Amino acid sequence: MDDLSARIAMGELILLDGATGTELERRGVPMDAAAWRTTIAAVLLATSLTGACASGASSAPVAVRAAVRASAGCGTPPPVVPGKSGTVAMRAGGLEREYRVHLPPDYDPGRAVSLVLHFHGYTGTAESTESYTGLSRHADEYGYAVVYPQSTAFVTDEGHSITSWNDLAGSASPGPAGPICAETADKYPHPPECGEARPCNWASCHDDLGFIELMLDRLEETLCIDLDRIYATGMSNGGMLVHRLGCAMPERLAAIAPVGGTLARGFNCAPGASTPLSMMNVYGTRDDYVSQKGVESSDGYYYTSAEDVMKKWASAKSQGCDPASTPYQTSRTGAFGLACIQHDGCTTGAEVVHCAWDGAHDWPRDDADNFGNDIIWDFFSKHSRFSAGR
Repeated sequence: MDDLSARIAMGELILLDGATGTELERRGVPMDAAAWRTTIAAVLLATSLTGACASGASSAPVAVRAAVRASAGCGTPPPVVPGKSGTVAMRAGGLEREYRVHLPPDYDPGRAVSLVLHFHGYTGTAESTESYTGLSRHADEYGYAVVYPQSTAFVTDEGHSITSWNDLAGSASPGPAGPICAETADKYPHPPECGEARPCNWASCHDDLGFIELMLDRLEETLCIDLDRIYATGMSNGGMLVHRLGCAMPERLAAIAPVGGTLARGFNCAPGASTPLSMMNVYGTRDDYVSQKGVESSDGYYYTSAEDVMKKWASAKSQGCDPASTPYQTSRTGAFGLACIQHDGCTTGAEVVHCAWDGAHDWPRDDADNFGNDIIWDFFSKHSRFSAGR
């Protein structure tokens, strides 16, 4: 796109049409209305400012960016059949790992799509969370890809398979604020890779951040992805990992939406001010299993309060938002008691949003209405790394 910008600046007339194989499409701009609106607006701005310069008016240099920054996997056959889900294996950290991929039925290897990562909860699986959340059906409707990473697992003496994610907090007790559970807390099976069992520790100790980094590399090599529109969401322990990903690798994500999961007490974190990253934190007001009120949960564990998560993310050291919160409207506000607030005016261009609904420790849905997918996708689709100035 840089050479196209230079040609515009030199006064060359560029023909924009919608035919396959046009100049812009060959540079990674897909032939869809939203992308064309962005591209044409950029071109019109560049040409108008160029004209102003030619007439003697002063102007700052103009940079025209492509509407889509496509991954290296564009043009290659996908690893799964579009419209269906399939499991892909890989090695990471010396372990056999897996992730489940779902592509929309109209997936085109020559057109970059948005990607949503969804992380299952404690003892869950990629396949079960795909079924329960209905996210693949939602992706088919709205045209994005979904990937469900699978955590590691071990089998207890009783024959139970235990899966969990290493969010760098669930097996790090005691932490900066002391033990992450009460003395009377429930005891969970101890992952063998964590070594000697210690009180309060229950989550995996495998390098899941390393796995996700390598998985993203693989996805970018094998799928046609819009690199500025990669998002992460997850439930419970999966939401905790999403919170951690937002702190550890914000440069690879455009927005995150943890659901019913914040990091253990003392491990709250946020990305630095140099990396814009929007967050929508979602939880049920009747959730006492992973309490977001900063009090002891029903199983005796302590988690960072939603208020503290918002404050840290909105702080001057992170997204630089207004300290006071204001109402935030969604397409489903009021459904199941859903109400959202925000810290707006963020200097990074990000949005910091907190949503609560009349539910327990669950994905925001009931048997008839999966409204959680709607509000999360609506939020994600508003944000890109490009729009945040990165």
